This record gives sequence, C-alpha cells and structure tokens, in this order.
Amino acid sequence: MNIKNLVGLFVLAIALFFVVPSVIAQSVAINYVEVNDVRITQGFPFGVEAGESLDLRVVFDTFGLNGTVDDVRVTARVLGVPGSYETTERVDVLSGRTYSKLLHIDMPTNIDPDESFTLEVRVESQNAVLGTLTATFGVQRKSYSLEFLSVESPSRISAGEVLPIEVVVKNRGRHDAQDTFVKVGITELGIIKTIFLEDLSAIESTNDEIEDDAIAGRVLLAIPASAAPGLYTVEVKTYNDDSETTAVRRVEIVSGNANSGIVASPASRTFSAGQNGKYSLTIVNSGNKILVYNLVTESDNGLAVDMDEAVVVIPAGSSKSVDLTAVAAREGLYNFKVTVLDSDSNVVGEKSFVANVEGKTVSGNAAVVLTIILAIVFVVLLVVLIVLLTRKPAKADEAGESYY
Repeated sequence: MNIKNLVGLFVLAIALFFVVPSVIAQSVAINYVEVNDVRITQGFPFGVEAGESLDLRVVFDTFGLNGTVDDVRVTARVLGVPGSYETTERVDVLSGRTYSKLLHIDMPTNIDPDESFTLEVRVESQNAVLGTLTATFGVQRKSYSLEFLSVESPSRISAGEVLPIEVVVKNRGRHDAQDTFVKVGITELGIIKTIFLEDLSAIESTNDEIEDDAIAGRVLLAIPASAAPGLYTVEVKTYNDDSETTAVRRVEIVSGNANSGIVASPASRTFSAGQNGKYSLTIVNSGNKILVYNLVTESDNGLAVDMDEAVVVIPAGSSKSVDLTAVAAREGLYNFKVTVLDSDSNVVGEKSFVANVEGKTVSGNAAVVLTIILAIVFVVLLVVLIVLLTRKPAKADEAGESYY
C-alpha cells in the first residue's frame, strides 16, 4: 500500500467522522418545544420575564431512526448563561415512536431592562447528537421588582440585646422604585422595626449625585429581656407601593442571664451566738452592656441576714462582690438563700448558705431578771455607801477621870 492510498484512507475516515453524526442527527426530529404552554418550533422567537422558571416540554419522534439507540437524553440550555442548564435521565429510544420529556430552566435576574438569548435543545446519545432545536427569545425585566442581594444577621443573641440586620436591596424592575422601605419583625415576640431607604433607579449609576439601583440599610431590632430562650423566625421584607419581597432568617435567643455568673464564698460558716458571720457573694457580668441586679434574701427563723447593697450595677465585662452578715441569738444550724434578679425581675440565679451557730445564750426574760437584780444590788450598795459617808465619828469624853 503506497502513501497515496494511506492518505486517501485517512481522509475518508475523517470524512466519515464528521458526516455520520450529521446523518444520525437527522434520524430524530424534534417536533416542538412547549415553553410555559407556548409551542416553540425551530427559529421561533418568544419572550419571557427575568427570573421566571421555564417549564420545557420537548416532543420528538424517531420515525427516521433505524433500530434502537441506547442511553439517549434530552438537554436544554440557555447559551451564554451559566447555570441555565438541565438534562434528563438516560433512556433507550426505539424507532417509529414519539417521546415527550419535561425540563425546567430558571431565567437569570441580573440582566439589563431587556436582553436577547438563545435556547438550545438537544436529543443526544453517548456518541452523537440525534436532533437539535434552537430558538431566540427575549428576556425582559418585570415592570416592578425588588430583590435582596444580601441579608446578614447574627444567628445567636441574648434576650435584652439588639439584633442588627444588614440588608442590600436592588431594583430589578424596568421602572424606578419609589419610596422603598425595609421592615423586620419577629411575630412570636410581637416586635417590628421599619426603616426608610430611598428611591432606587432602574439602572446602575456611577454618578454619586444620581440615584443608584441598589442600596444598603441597617435595621436594629430590640429583643425584649423577657423573651423566652428558643429558635425564632425573623421576617425581613422590602417593599413600596408597587412591589415587595420577603426573606427569612432564623435566630436563636438565649437567656439574657446567660452572660451573668454568681459565686459564693464561703457557702458555710461557723460562729458563736450573738456574733456576726461574714459571707461574700460575687456577681459577674460577662456580657457587652451594663446590667442592674436586685438581691433578695430568705432565711430561717431566728437568723437575721443583712447585706451592704441590695441593688448592684455592674458594667459590661466586670464583676462586683456583695458582703453578707448573718447573726443569731441561739445556737443551731440555720439556712438562708440569696436570689439575684435582673432589672425585669427575672431570676438570674440563687445561692444557698449555711450558718452553724455555736454556744449558749441568755433568754430574753432571764436577761430582764438579771438586769433587775443587778440594779437592786447597785442601789443597795449605793445606799450603804451613802450611809457610811454621812455617819459622824463619836467625840472623846471630855470629863474623863484623873488620878493623882
């Protein structure tokens, strides 16, 4: 075999490589594509709105197919638009039949007020394209449409704090968005906060003096200090008279007391009856705002408990100690408790203490009797002293006898 024959065979192989798929491509006919109940044929122009989801019903027949083709799938794509693509599962097709396949494609939202695109539908096997349909279509914006480009907020917050929600709103409509607002609320807590943004133009502007088509906003939503811990739904809505859109976020609210700690030192003390037992209670505020605490004591009968401060104000990230004094007139084992409340009278925490009082004490009546006895003794002694001091000494006998 000479070189010319080899070259001829190579050229023939190349020709068959390109020609055979073209022949096979004509063996399946795409009769039409139905787009949202509108039938589209080859080259037929149609129009849709930006952001719309297209339901594509592809109907094709295999009357020109000889035999069976395995692993056939239908693919639809919008040329030049990343992500606008879908394909069916693979299926074996037989000759002389009509098939129908359903696909879904989402139209882009980030477009100019109106643009043109090309829809391509293919029926293909693993080795060749069996049939193709292309159609040009126009995508236009809705007349009025608002969209959140971003909604950012913390996923966890303490009761009594402020929840910040950062939003970026864009006008996706063909017309300007007049008087645009953002409203944030938690229905379960009955709280709502609304802010005004401004007018948004239909197209992006690089001139700072001209309205832009997007704007950022910040909403500060105050969480009640009494809010029960749990997972809540935050509804974020941007709206005007012509359009609205809503985004949902979830936030976990923890107890406002989660940032508070209580330490007792010591929890038990032994002292004598009638003497003072000293205790200390330290409150820690590890939150990011100043907190006010109220202290309430409860004690057994016979034990008196006093504290140097009943209302304590602690700055963020600080702590403060409160001195407690316990005293009892009788010996015994006594218990007392200190309850710490926040500014809304919610219980922050409790600490229990023990007072072991030793030694006997004089009863109240005995003390009175003893006092009276001592008073009587004092009076008697005083009288005796006065008598002794006022008594005159006897004079010597002036007429005494004399002896010579």
